[in-house]
Amino acid sequence: MNRNKEIIKYLLENPDKQNRDYANTAAMFGTNYEQVRSVARKIRGAHSNNKTKKKEKLSMEEGPEGRFIIAEDTTRVKSLDDLLKAFSVDDSEWEVDWYDIGTYEQTGFDNERKPVTITMYRCKAKLKKVDPFKNLQTTRKALMEDLSYLSARKPKHKKIIKGQDTTAHLLEIGAYDLHIGKIGIIGDEYSMDIAEERLMKAIEHLLMRASAFTIDKILFVVGNDLLNTDGDKPIPRTTKGTPQFNSDHHIEMYKKARRLMIMAIDELASICPVHVVVMPGNHDEECIMYLGDALELYYEKNDNVLVDNTRPLMKGLKYGKNLIAFDHGHKMKAEKAVQILPQRFKEMWSDVDYVELHRGHLHGVHHNKIGATKEYSGITVRNLGSMCATDQWHDDKGYVGNIKRAHGFVWSKNNGLQAEFYYNVPIG
Repeated sequence: MNRNKEIIKYLLENPDKQNRDYANTAAMFGTNYEQVRSVARKIRGAHSNNKTKKKEKLSMEEGPEGRFIIAEDTTRVKSLDDLLKAFSVDDSEWEVDWYDIGTYEQTGFDNERKPVTITMYRCKAKLKKVDPFKNLQTTRKALMEDLSYLSARKPKHKKIIKGQDTTAHLLEIGAYDLHIGKIGIIGDEYSMDIAEERLMKAIEHLLMRASAFTIDKILFVVGNDLLNTDGDKPIPRTTKGTPQFNSDHHIEMYKKARRLMIMAIDELASICPVHVVVMPGNHDEECIMYLGDALELYYEKNDNVLVDNTRPLMKGLKYGKNLIAFDHGHKMKAEKAVQILPQRFKEMWSDVDYVELHRGHLHGVHHNKIGATKEYSGITVRNLGSMCATDQWHDDKGYVGNIKRAHGFVWSKNNGLQAEFYYNVPIG
């Protein structure tokens, strides 16, 4: 076998040597660089359509941190979309954590022995499991499936409340700190079903009490520790990580809260337009915003319901000459909160005569009249009650005896607060 045939055989058996390492190959066969390159060119020309062309490689690996997908030596996969399509990635299950796309040039010869340069791609991505609370598509689908039965439910009320006072009023309903999923002490039993029963009875009672007034708008506050915890992992805990005992898994608590809020809002929206304020608490700050997002999706085509799920943890509604502001009450003391009000609502501050700040968190009724300085004279801060049970921690600390209640406020457009109603949970 002459030297050229030996080189040809070697290069055919080692196709990666047809484009590189000519000097090393020449040394192996006792010849020179140019002779090896010449033989390699002839082989590439004769086999340009098969043996010298790199084959596309697709590979996938899974580990505790996620899934890795890689496409190498490819002219087909050129972008992230191409990569996800090549691996048929289900975007309801996986989302991209990071990705990288690189290129290199490969030169060969066409059938007429003319050099051809091709851009080859190497694409890789790391995927992670979708958080069902943060994925819009998954949330929308799950929301509609989970709540499909509600479409057949008919609200009890179907007309605007018109009382003896025929001027327009706003009804504010505050059912704070429901703590769905909380475990009550012996003698003060509590469950998700009990929480639902108490809220719906409270709404029915407060609507009845407000029937002496003509109501043209309802303000309904969602949140303020509606859920007892912000997650299950590694243990049931508040937003800051304080351990809690729950009656159910967190996902079931979340779904219960979501269904319950829609039942309540539907009931109120059958009467008149409803303004929903989503107010995160110290137990459920993140999850309540996810729930607010779900409510926005559910009511996006309902002109009778407006959901305020904006980021500030202090929110407000202007109704006529009234400013009704809200925060949960765990971030700052009342005196500090009052100082922030004029700046937070500066665009409407000069056009209101009556200002109140309604807070939760303390599970009891407290009234603080802030009149120490001229600028804030007349601003009322109310810490509203709760309908949830007493848990073991509060019982051990002696935080017992508060009346379990929800609140209703009737506001005149031009004459401020006209009435305050209570729904008190029956004792015994």
